[in-house]
Amino acid sequence: MVVFLIGISIPANNSAHENQTAGSPTHQGAHVLPSTLIISLLLIVVVLLTIYCLRFKNHRKALVTSVDKKLPNGFLDEQGEQTVVLLPRSPSRSKRYFPIPLDSLEEEYRIRSADDGKLFREEFNSLPCYYHHGSFEEASRELNREKNRYPNILPYDHSRVALGYLDGHLCSDYINASYIDGYKEKNKFIAAQGPKPETVADFWRMIWEQKTSTIVMLTNLKERKEDKCCQYWPEKGCWMYGNVRVAMEDFTVLVDYTIRKFYIQYQGIDGPRAPRLVTQLHFTSWPDFGVPFTPIGMLKFLKKVKAVNPSYAGPVVVHCSAGVGRTGTFIVIDSMIDMMHMEQRLDVFGFVSRIREQRCQLIQTDVPRLTMQYSFIYQALLEYYLYGDTELDVCSLEGHLQRLHNTRAPHDRQGLEEEFRKVTTVRIMKENMRTGNLPANMKKNRVLQIIPCKDYTDNLSYKTLISIKVGVLPMLYTEPHLITTHLCDQ
Repeated sequence: MVVFLIGISIPANNSAHENQTAGSPTHQGAHVLPSTLIISLLLIVVVLLTIYCLRFKNHRKALVTSVDKKLPNGFLDEQGEQTVVLLPRSPSRSKRYFPIPLDSLEEEYRIRSADDGKLFREEFNSLPCYYHHGSFEEASRELNREKNRYPNILPYDHSRVALGYLDGHLCSDYINASYIDGYKEKNKFIAAQGPKPETVADFWRMIWEQKTSTIVMLTNLKERKEDKCCQYWPEKGCWMYGNVRVAMEDFTVLVDYTIRKFYIQYQGIDGPRAPRLVTQLHFTSWPDFGVPFTPIGMLKFLKKVKAVNPSYAGPVVVHCSAGVGRTGTFIVIDSMIDMMHMEQRLDVFGFVSRIREQRCQLIQTDVPRLTMQYSFIYQALLEYYLYGDTELDVCSLEGHLQRLHNTRAPHDRQGLEEEFRKVTTVRIMKENMRTGNLPANMKKNRVLQIIPCKDYTDNLSYKTLISIKVGVLPMLYTEPHLITTHLCDQ
């Protein structure tokens, strides 16, 4: 802001000034000079206001949602209203981010997490939001606009999934879904929006045509009292969705996800085709706000997805609500784990940059200042690197124990000792123990170092929380929890 200071001299001799006549040259000059200064000042103010208004107008353009133009740089509030808001960012294009060797991952995560995740935000803001050579012509057609859940989250023409045409139906080849590459595997995934009531038949037609055997669902039907996805499967029995018959075969409810199995069958003009088995894995532990407290549930979920998807199947269909935020997070974690095994390093920035050329806005967040989904990816990969896959089938337990007893770790430790050492190195989330450290609660802690985390006490009332020190431990296969507490004093 520019501030102009104008000094005006006031004659000390007021009587002399009053004696001057109105028509004298001295009196006229005194009026001309201030008038010139005032006019000049007004012109300068007008110019400055014009420049400011133009800049403000250009800045506001970043907030305007348009389906006819390329998407602006921005952030997607995937949990928002039907019209998604894209907030402006300040990307730093000059920075380059190289692959991270696994032996440096823990230190790199610590550095990026410092200062409230400042370096994570810088890295996230350096990502390209959209493909400069991409177009949205098919998605923007009048007949297709109603098929889009969010008008500014559209598939590119070059990577969209094209359905087979239906006779007599214009634009029947369109669905809001995009092919996404995995780690060295072309079109491993299909990233799709959550089906709408008018697109459920198209969704199942895509499943059939793409020979998909596995559906990954990462949203609940309603979140924050808003519809996020239409229920596109029957609770029991069978149902016809367009020309595809879907029959519920079985379902299993676990603490973090639900597994549903369907037999689907295409009803063609020349008769029904042979039925196929399709497995839907529905992750139900993603909170309405932010990301899961721990990536452990997501890693177990991802392992199950890999296990149930047959090698001969078509692309894995992954969807949330808009098909970009949680969907992209899942795809990146899966692909980077594959890269970790093959190359002993990971390249989150490079991979996200590449898949954003296939579908815009992949990886998002619902908190403007933070990049929670992006940092959650690193958190999940670090968890996997440090502790690996800790789940065991009962039938393999005996063999696993024998290996632990016979394996020698560094410093001549047995494998069992080394495994326990890893458990003791798990980072304590002190920032989540603030309630237990409040002055009113300090005397209630028998051991000051053992305090329950806030995230595992949310189901308790505040009155209960401050009256007794408790922790809630999630179970693996059932929703009820175990409650742990110290021995209470009388």
